[in-house]
Amino acid sequence: MDLLTSTRAISLLQVVSDLGITLYQFRKMRCPFHEEKTASLVIYPQTNTYHCFGCGKHGDVIHFYAGITQQDYTAAMHELAFNYLPAYEPERYRRGHLKKIQPMAAARTKTAVPADTKTYVYRPFHSTIYEDFQRICESLMPTAVSEEAWEYLLGRGFTESTLHRFRLFSVSDYDTVQAYLRNTYALGDLQECGLFNEKGNLIFYRHSIIIPYFRGGKLVFLQGRVIGNPPEKTAKYQFLSGIPVELFNADVLETVRTDQVVYLTEGAFDCMALMQEGMPAVSLGSATLFKREWARLFRRVRVCFYFDNDTAGRKAAIEFAEKFAEYRIETHSRTVPEGYKDVSEYLASRRS
Repeated sequence: MDLLTSTRAISLLQVVSDLGITLYQFRKMRCPFHEEKTASLVIYPQTNTYHCFGCGKHGDVIHFYAGITQQDYTAAMHELAFNYLPAYEPERYRRGHLKKIQPMAAARTKTAVPADTKTYVYRPFHSTIYEDFQRICESLMPTAVSEEAWEYLLGRGFTESTLHRFRLFSVSDYDTVQAYLRNTYALGDLQECGLFNEKGNLIFYRHSIIIPYFRGGKLVFLQGRVIGNPPEKTAKYQFLSGIPVELFNADVLETVRTDQVVYLTEGAFDCMALMQEGMPAVSLGSATLFKREWARLFRRVRVCFYFDNDTAGRKAAIEFAEKFAEYRIETHSRTVPEGYKDVSEYLASRRS
């Protein structure tokens, strides 16, 4: 893939977030290219483009960044690549002219809420909705569902300390939680952030155990799991609808020493089990999920693949070793002993 195509694929939503710009309901923001009192610039994740209905400015992520930083298109492309593409070589552009993205000073100022609050209901986007979802779930009185979920997790070998550390929670009263979200947020926002499906229903109906993913202290992704073994024709896990999976426990990479071994697992439970044993770990969510931009997060450490003891896990270890090698990251693999499916099952058996 050429540099232009790769750079155009960089998430505009991510760039906007890194610039410190607040997005409001329906992915609106105050246009940085002209003076205005109300938000008229809209971001379209499906096409990774933007359009301002006030001044008419529109384009891709490179156009946006070029306008924000007052650079030409080529310079903006290289600076975005420098910030977001792990394989980018700064030598390809003018050395010393590429800068790290910093929040805009203007973005830190408060936006006045327009008088017409019926038209402009200003709310932050994904993370705030996820965090509110977690808050309402945790605020409800315990039910048979929440107690069953808690007992199941303890039965998997997790301590209460570990469950609190990773802030797992449960949807103990589906109807109450769904009604609260529908009454608090626009259905379009709930669907855009992946919590609701196209029929307008909360996706975590059978998947009562919720695994929150944090990044920089913010809740950035959610994964649901059934309690125990799933019923026929029901998947064990439920990911957010249409939202790219994030790394689970990625913040640990900021705390480990340089050259320390970090374990890379398939599932979040495997990651939690290793962390409970004092072994720093990060989870992919699945052996089939890997984003190339994640590789740069592992540049300070040595990576040990600790995948499931099956064909998919062994295949993933080989494929990911090749991907990490492209970035000169040292890797090796560890295998769960025969008779055990995954890391969490194996470690739980050792503790019993």
